[in-house]
Amino acid sequence: MKKGSWTRVGGVGGIVFFVSLAILIVLMPLSHSVSEPAFNASSNAFLAYAKSESELPFTLELLGVLGLFGFVVFGAVLADRFRAEEERSNVPSILVLLATAVFSVLWLAELGIRLADKFRHQDVDATGASILFGLSNGIFVISWAAIGGFLVAAGVASLSSRAFGSWLGWAALAIGIGMLLAVAAPLSALWFFAYLLFFCWVLVTSVLLLRSGPRT
Repeated sequence: MKKGSWTRVGGVGGIVFFVSLAILIVLMPLSHSVSEPAFNASSNAFLAYAKSESELPFTLELLGVLGLFGFVVFGAVLADRFRAEEERSNVPSILVLLATAVFSVLWLAELGIRLADKFRHQDVDATGASILFGLSNGIFVISWAAIGGFLVAAGVASLSSRAFGSWLGWAALAIGIGMLLAVAAPLSALWFFAYLLFFCWVLVTSVLLLRSGPRT
């Protein structure tokens, strides 16, 4: 496959990631009869949430995996785009690729814990529900650091390589710093806005990849 084709595949991967996550975010509240508890909620609240889960098609559960693989392709193509156009060090593009891998592993681990709760939610007690959700939420918070590292590396690589407009690089740096700050204050609303901006950044960058080929 030609390099220009891979660039567009990366754009498609980013859009698949955005769309799959948007669908899950919309449908998640519909899959439970009670609202998802806060990170610091009581054990009984997590148990009530686990017991309130309705039966959804398993293919819907795998939608997140499809989106994650789309992000892997997006991150790999983005790193390759930066590497091809960097005139100095390749370190920023390498960090983009490594951060993509770390984020993917963390999300797969979180998905595994959520599936464990889904498979055994009829047998779980308050302590078990609290532990499972604690592990899932802990991995989720740590993944923000991986997202922050990805965005900061992408911002530096974008500015140094000039693969895209400087506005995209500065936006990545600002959102990435916001994600890193959210890790230090996970109970605040900062993470939600930074997360939303991260999704929007991926979508915009994916559109730019679709509309462009490699520079010569």
